[in-house]
Amino acid sequence: MKKFLLVGFICVLALLFGLVNIQAEEIHAKKIYVIDIDDTITSATVEMIKEAVNEKPDVIILRLNTPGGDLGSTLEIIQIIDNSEIPFVGYVGPKGAYAWSAGTFILLSTHIAAMSPNSIIGSCQPVYIGANEYTLINESKILNAVIAIMKERMKMYDRNFSLTEKFIVENLNLNADEAKKFNAIELIADNEHDLVEKIDGMNVRVASGEKTIITKNAEILHYEPSIKTKFMSVLSNPLIASLLLMLGIYALIFGFSSPGMGAEILGVLCILLGLIGLGFDVNLAGIALLILGIALIIYEMSSHSFGIVGGAGVIALVTGIIFIGPLSSPNFYVSREFFNTLLYSIIFPSIIFAVFLIFAATKIFKSWKKKPVIGESIIGETAESTEDFENKTGFVMYKGELWKAKILSDEGEGEGEGESENKKILKGNKVKIKGMDGYILIVEKFR
Repeated sequence: MKKFLLVGFICVLALLFGLVNIQAEEIHAKKIYVIDIDDTITSATVEMIKEAVNEKPDVIILRLNTPGGDLGSTLEIIQIIDNSEIPFVGYVGPKGAYAWSAGTFILLSTHIAAMSPNSIIGSCQPVYIGANEYTLINESKILNAVIAIMKERMKMYDRNFSLTEKFIVENLNLNADEAKKFNAIELIADNEHDLVEKIDGMNVRVASGEKTIITKNAEILHYEPSIKTKFMSVLSNPLIASLLLMLGIYALIFGFSSPGMGAEILGVLCILLGLIGLGFDVNLAGIALLILGIALIIYEMSSHSFGIVGGAGVIALVTGIIFIGPLSSPNFYVSREFFNTLLYSIIFPSIIFAVFLIFAATKIFKSWKKKPVIGESIIGETAESTEDFENKTGFVMYKGELWKAKILSDEGEGEGEGESENKKILKGNKVKIKGMDGYILIVEKFR
């Protein structure tokens, strides 16, 4: 009898503990972030998701409408989801959207996978992208690795992992109804609000264990990426990144062959930006750009490069500040508004300095194009003789400068003795400058 009582007591305790535990594991979502992934998946996408995770929302919805993207960036995103205590919901939307290749990988790696009506997923075979074409990867070593990763994620969330090889090897495509029928996804939702209603009460398995999502009265916010991420999304375009690298290499070659034009500086900037676009560590590149920018501005102040070096320094400085990751608000526990204010307070003075350099350089270039005006501006001015003129020549003082001068002669005019006395210039006489003969002034006695 005592044994039965003991067993019953243990069962009651276990039940009570279970109820308390279930209650503690509920996620009452007050803030739900929707991250829009509408383009190629790149390192900028990774940075955007990291930023959103650092904001600590209760639920993150990845809204996918993408042709695919970089495999390395995709694997990074999958790792973020695997290690997250925040539930990730993958959603292919709006209606008619598609999430091919890397988009399918990410969708099937989220805690809850959903699609909108008439949307498509599939075509997951990796490819090599060349200048004008792409080539399907058929090496078993790569394919088997990718299949294993995707199959394991589908097993983790009790999805139909037998579809894995069909997605990757056969480039299977499924619409929303087919994906739901074959247990590739959990939900079909018309829009984000419908999706939030349907995930209410669902259980998910996050990094810290099983949790229940409660979305009643949750606020849905579309996540706005930072300036850094927006800039990265431009640079990470494969075409732009490749062009920057090519431009940088050619600029370096030209700069080293014709030093002094500033092309080598442009080359370094372009190469650094191109490397960032191809996935180079953003923080290291940001520090390099920051140091380069400060060095170039200091050099500009002690040289006569007419703003070329200084302008490049400003560009490098501003870009470096944007890319330095440790300044982001979660790491220093400051608000996003404060961080943006700090960023603008650095960028705006740099822009003003750049405008000043451009203005100064423009004035210098205009002065180069002007014709010499020595002598033209002093015609008609008055000077003073410093001596008696002998044989119609002597020296005059004009605005503190001593000039050699000769008397203007009138052709065809007689030279009587009285007239000659009237034209004779003595020391202290005022003369009027009538012209130039090389560097000799042509003057006449001021009447």
